[in-house]
Amino acid sequence: MADSTELRSFLLIGDQRGDSASAKLKALGIPYKVKLLESTPDNWRTVLGVLESGNIRAVIARLSGGAFQRISRSSYTELADSIFAGIGSLPHIAFAHEDTLRGELNTERIAASRGGRPLTEVEERNYQLIYSTPSKEEVAATKEVLARHRINLIPYNTNAELSVLASGFIDDAEKNLLFRVYVPSGRLYAAEAEKLLALFHDWLQRGGRTGIRRDGYKTAAGQVFEFCGGDDLQPGDLPQAFSDFSNFLDLCVDDPTVAENSLRLMGLERHTSHEMVARYSREVRRLQLDLKHERETRMLTIRHNLEAEVLEINGSHQAQSEVVNRLVETLVPHPRNFPPGALLGGTTATSPTPVVINLNPQYVHAVESTVLQNIQGTVNLGPEPKQLLELIQQHGADETGELESAVHELEDPDARPADRLTARQRLKAFLGRVGAAVEGTAITALQKYLESKLTI
Repeated sequence: MADSTELRSFLLIGDQRGDSASAKLKALGIPYKVKLLESTPDNWRTVLGVLESGNIRAVIARLSGGAFQRISRSSYTELADSIFAGIGSLPHIAFAHEDTLRGELNTERIAASRGGRPLTEVEERNYQLIYSTPSKEEVAATKEVLARHRINLIPYNTNAELSVLASGFIDDAEKNLLFRVYVPSGRLYAAEAEKLLALFHDWLQRGGRTGIRRDGYKTAAGQVFEFCGGDDLQPGDLPQAFSDFSNFLDLCVDDPTVAENSLRLMGLERHTSHEMVARYSREVRRLQLDLKHERETRMLTIRHNLEAEVLEINGSHQAQSEVVNRLVETLVPHPRNFPPGALLGGTTATSPTPVVINLNPQYVHAVESTVLQNIQGTVNLGPEPKQLLELIQQHGADETGELESAVHELEDPDARPADRLTARQRLKAFLGRVGAAVEGTAITALQKYLESKLTI
């Protein structure tokens, strides 16, 4: 069995020159190992051995063009799958330069660094050799391998960006970050989300996971929620834990006896279990009432705004106001159709019953857009972040919640600079993945928008 010091080791993959990760780990007294992928299959086997030793707690990988070239080769296929499967099972972050991810040499950047003198064909070939620029085919093959093993690949453009991102990852790994979400203050049920997480934290601690702590911070625009600690709980375990917690809340209201039995199976005594279920039952009913009142308040505000617009545009009478009311009723999610997990994300539940609305289709679309922005807390966002959120809804898959948080965090000027940079780079990686499915001009415009948000 590995000793406790070895269990705290980081694995740094790739050339560490100009990077602050190794310096920060050394300053913190955290042991680390350095391995390169610009090497032979025999050396890759030593990398695999380190990953399989059980002594690695987190991985920071810097993937060069040479690494991309090898990952895509058939002679490395089996080793690449094994190595990245191992990395994907651990807390990790992988970086690749934006030029590498494009699969082409940025000749304009090089020319600018030489006083604007363009490269000759011979010089361009030499630079391609120096930087080991992968082909677009090699980039596509490597991305496929990384995606298959759910590798968190983040692009970077400067060493300064790389240093900030790597340092932030080390901080998160050191505090064993399990869960993180940004909830904008204007989102429907935002206040109730905080109450729910407080109950979840209490439930975890009562179940014996006493090392887990709640963290985060507030700004004028929103709140960051974090769960950290707990050596017996990994980030991948939290969704199942939250699902079990949601089921427990239902039992507290619907079947307290079964809820008490579940607590006794967790090791709690009969009296403690009975007291806890009674308290949670009260808290859940209070939370349900708060959700009901919040929905009613939000709907009243939306209706007043929309009725004024209808009257101004169409000279509407009371009948049309009633139509608007029915439309709003179908669009604002009801708590009974809103699972606890949805309180933390931007995804909204909808009414299961379709309603025929006799209004101009363009106006209906405008109403839907207004209501959606109101309940998601995006009313004050500009057109580019709203477009990003639309793309995330369409293509975000199981990353939707994290990517939506990234949009809101990037747009919050009071959020921590390192967190905003991480959010921006995560969104750039997302745009890189969906580029083939979205019009190129739209992607280019959004990429330029992201670049304009921060300068490091």
